[in-house]
Amino acid sequence: MADKIDLNEITITELGKIIKNKTFSIKEIVLQYLEQIDSFDKGFNGLNSILEINPDVITIAEELDKRNKDDSGLLYGIPILLKDNINTADSLHTSAGSLALADSSPETDAEIVKVLRKKGAVILGKSNMTEFANYMTKGMPNGYSSKGGIVRSPYVLGESPAGSSTGSGVAVAANLCTAAFGTDTSGSIISPGLKNGIVGYRPGKGTLSIKGIIPVSFTFDMVGPMTRTVKDAIIIFNEIASNKIHFTENSNLKGTVIGIDQSAMDNMSQEEEKKANSILDKLKEAGAILKWIHLKTIPNKKIDNIKKFEFKHALNQYLTELPLDYKIKNLKEIIEFNNIHKEETLRYGQILLEDAQNNTSGEMAESVYLDTLKDIEFAKLYIKDQLKDVNACIVFKDHLIVQYTGLPAITVPCGLYNDGMPFGINIIAQTDEELLNTAYAIEQVAGRRVKPKFIGY
Repeated sequence: MADKIDLNEITITELGKIIKNKTFSIKEIVLQYLEQIDSFDKGFNGLNSILEINPDVITIAEELDKRNKDDSGLLYGIPILLKDNINTADSLHTSAGSLALADSSPETDAEIVKVLRKKGAVILGKSNMTEFANYMTKGMPNGYSSKGGIVRSPYVLGESPAGSSTGSGVAVAANLCTAAFGTDTSGSIISPGLKNGIVGYRPGKGTLSIKGIIPVSFTFDMVGPMTRTVKDAIIIFNEIASNKIHFTENSNLKGTVIGIDQSAMDNMSQEEEKKANSILDKLKEAGAILKWIHLKTIPNKKIDNIKKFEFKHALNQYLTELPLDYKIKNLKEIIEFNNIHKEETLRYGQILLEDAQNNTSGEMAESVYLDTLKDIEFAKLYIKDQLKDVNACIVFKDHLIVQYTGLPAITVPCGLYNDGMPFGINIIAQTDEELLNTAYAIEQVAGRRVKPKFIGY
């Protein structure tokens, strides 16, 4: 038997067979991931994608090895990273990258973590992220947190790996875990999915619980898996969602109607246009029917109206659920902590935190908020009409209409740009089942994931 298993690009199905056949123990697999993390993530030239390793992970792996049964689920023994805003009631902390919450230890797991543990998944650790899911200040680099520092792209040193689920995206891309979870308020799974050459899946709003996750907006927040293949995203979703989708690997694109967002095509570089047209040609060759549609732009201001009004209320509610003796009770105290420790915490300021604290009360603020909620309902009717005759729609960028209307979306990697950074597509649909089945079929025809080459390291 080989001393080691090649964990690079391994899928959940492949790793599951190894665990079931006892070719390698779960403990041995975890130890190898820890070696890879030590080699690629730590040190001066490390990716810095992982904020904390679970100090109990070896013990957990040993316990799972002892009770491994033939009827174990598909996630049994699978090492998974969690974004640092997802609660775990264990030796890990949940801080959203903030030094103010650096030692926060929630008393209960997030709802999705409860299910992951029940399924036998190994919580490997917490991934670094853009602090407070990029709702702290303006001008903060993607992937920066005062607790963890900056996350680096595994593809090209110095290029942005996008955020705010930056560490999750980078760790999956660099094969430091089998899969990870991120959260998405206004592109925080989709953007790093595209920038890291991975599958970033934001399920439809409400399909997975966001209870136990440090919030930005209860209207827009969503949690979802980040993987290297669409099938792995489907496996995770079906293992943890209450409403599973019907999926068949025999699906193909013959007769599938795929919308193409014309507005995204109109603003492409020559290189992007060439890559996009190559993908469209492959889809047509596979029997897909392409239909041009126009998705209207959702101004950032509308998303911001909701986030600004909801953030303080949502965060303060979350903080009340921490242990009674925890030092931070509300947003105001986070701001005060940052001001006291400004050299460590306020490298880029905290304008958004202060704005949410000071300017989210009064009739005018409430009026803007309520008007935007009404606009969201109109946008849902609009997008339903746009997508009524298509199975799914390809968008060659992150599009805020996804978060604005609560649609499910998924990224599929499709090779690299000339500069070595990943190129991919964003796919949206009206239902998770339609999205995932279509995305899987598209991936088989036009998807192409390329491992990072660590250019510049």
